Amino acid sequence: KLVDEVLLLDEERDESNDNIVDNDPYGSVLWPAALTVSEHITRDSFLKSGDGGDNNHPPTLLELGTGTGLVALAASASNKYESILATDYETVPLKLLDAAYSLNQNDDNNIPTTTPIVTSLFDICNLSVPLPPADIVCAADILYEKSTGIALAKRCIEALERGSRVVIGCSPGRPGRPAFLEELKRLLNPRLKEVDFVDVEGRTCTGERNSLICGEGSSSISDEPEMLIVAL
Repeated sequence: KLVDEVLLLDEERDESNDNIVDNDPYGSVLWPAALTVSEHITRDSFLKSGDGGDNNHPPTLLELGTGTGLVALAASASNKYESILATDYETVPLKLLDAAYSLNQNDDNNIPTTTPIVTSLFDICNLSVPLPPADIVCAADILYEKSTGIALAKRCIEALERGSRVVIGCSPGRPGRPAFLEELKRLLNPRLKEVDFVDVEGRTCTGERNSLICGEGSSSISDEPEMLIVAL
């Protein structure tokens, strides 16, 4: 059914040519870090550690660059968040996420109570627009360019300085990762001597990938799910 939604959206797109496949092909398919971040932010051990929310209210969640929407959908299904705001700088993934959430609700009458997902346009690279408020801020696999890496580092500091917790996931080989870490270290210095990701056990994704977005020999995909080290 979601494929039908994609086709309808493709037919209805306006003259702005807002097409996820043309403008941002990376966000049109699932990548390993989305799986890892989804599992991490829905674990009770994560939610019970550190600040975020309080004893009477669960935390609020902000996802940057939602893409396929897996992280937001997983958080919604866990019903462990008071509110979920999923953002992207493209309209198509947000429309698809809205459709996916609705389809999940309509197809299973026995589905447990879920947290509603609110979607909104938000460009992390446009630093003139403040980061939306949330107890927990997360992003998965958006470090495809140096400029995005630098902007995400600035957004992490913005979130941390207001008291939010931040979770960033990155699959192997993302070109924006070095710039992200370098800028984050520069902004945190001298508070921290070292800034780096932690390697965690994740798994590969399956399914076809266009060679333009996933070159031959990529470790992110396989015919069957396999163990993969993901940066978190």
